[in-house]
Amino acid sequence: MRTLADRLKSSREDAGLSQTLLARRAGVSQSTVANIESGRNQSSKHLLPIAEALGVRIEWLTTGKSPKSASAAVDVAPAERYKLAEDKGNVSVWETEGDLTDEAGEGRVWLDRYDYHFSAGSGLIQWEIREKRALPFNASFFKAIGSKPKDCKLATARGRSMEPFLFDRDMFMIDETKNTLRDGNVYAIYFEDEPLVKQIFKKPGGRILLHSYNPEFPDIEIGPGDLGGFHVVGELVYRSGSGFKSH
Repeated sequence: MRTLADRLKSSREDAGLSQTLLARRAGVSQSTVANIESGRNQSSKHLLPIAEALGVRIEWLTTGKSPKSASAAVDVAPAERYKLAEDKGNVSVWETEGDLTDEAGEGRVWLDRYDYHFSAGSGLIQWEIREKRALPFNASFFKAIGSKPKDCKLATARGRSMEPFLFDRDMFMIDETKNTLRDGNVYAIYFEDEPLVKQIFKKPGGRILLHSYNPEFPDIEIGPGDLGGFHVVGELVYRSGSGFKSH
């Protein structure tokens, strides 16, 4: 099969799926599947979830040059697929003075700093991590924000869409357990496999609005039919940078 359109149509038919059913499983619209099968939208960002729904490798679907069958690791639940690396960016808590390093003060908690980058070369989200110097926080800080150190991660913002709340390369902390949406709060999310930091508003009819502070970037409205491609990583509970204070 020489083209992406041929490979997609053949795989879909082999799986006994209609365009509508494949679209539902992949969390995309039926027109997206139809467009790709007709030879349009060849570089669609929806190809990854479509490949996963079909159980084929994204490399094979796009190029035809790798084995067709996807590895078992690709077929994972969103909660596992988007989970932050367990051994990176974590918090270490010192409970007694003997546990503290010379640099840390009494009652301090240290969080390792990392830059998180994302790629989907193997069909899964990959974490490329560059370690930074750790930052200390008072243990009382976590009590004040209602979070536990073990549930928090530090990451780095990229891009301008949240200026002036978050500037490019500002640092922010998320609490992975705070993944139930509260209207107007800021969250680290994935939408259609793109990592984003957005203020989120709930809309009538089960719709969600992803708001950028920077007016140069349009808001994104997600309908109920597209929520399959939406995943909350955690709520932003702290940030360090040039932006103004959140409410």
